[in-house]
Amino acid sequence: MQPSSFESDINPEEIFQLVFREIENHQETGRKNFVVRVPVDLVEYLFSGILQKSGMSKVALERLLTDLGIYGFKDADGRILRRYLSGQTRMAWDTYQRLLFWALSKAWVSDWTFRDLLLRTYLREAAQLSARNILNTLKRRVSISDLTREQVIECFNEVYLLKQREREETALTRVRTDSETRELARSLGLEIIDRPSS
Repeated sequence: MQPSSFESDINPEEIFQLVFREIENHQETGRKNFVVRVPVDLVEYLFSGILQKSGMSKVALERLLTDLGIYGFKDADGRILRRYLSGQTRMAWDTYQRLLFWALSKAWVSDWTFRDLLLRTYLREAAQLSARNILNTLKRRVSISDLTREQVIECFNEVYLLKQREREETALTRVRTDSETRELARSLGLEIIDRPSS
């Protein structure tokens, strides 16, 4: 496998710890199926910042998210937000990332907080997906001790690279189809170059 461009930016020890923490978290739940969802600590981090900066109540914030049609918010009574914050309901990663960009556009999170949370979402989502892949593999193996450190890191790198490619393709698609974004790109002096089809 050829080394990917991000491998040097992520400490292998951090990768190893992230993946095994997700495996341990899953095993503690006693669930059969691995749930790939946003951890409660990240949800609390984001929403505590939004509530503090916006000055809104949980009910008002939920009403706004409902009006915006954010996936996962159906009733503007504050209960859904409380369930997310308590961990009773787990948020999808795509929803969380949309909320993060939305909060940045409203200046309800700082640039530093945005970058920190965005990196955390990329790493932890990849760690969860890697942990799920590993546990599915273990169904045909004797135990987790059969896996080497290198195999765990390689699994993470493959998942992380795949998610990065998916995000790049999504961004390119949005830029091509969103005229407002295209105008913004032009005003910033950015050129959109179509990639040759593979």
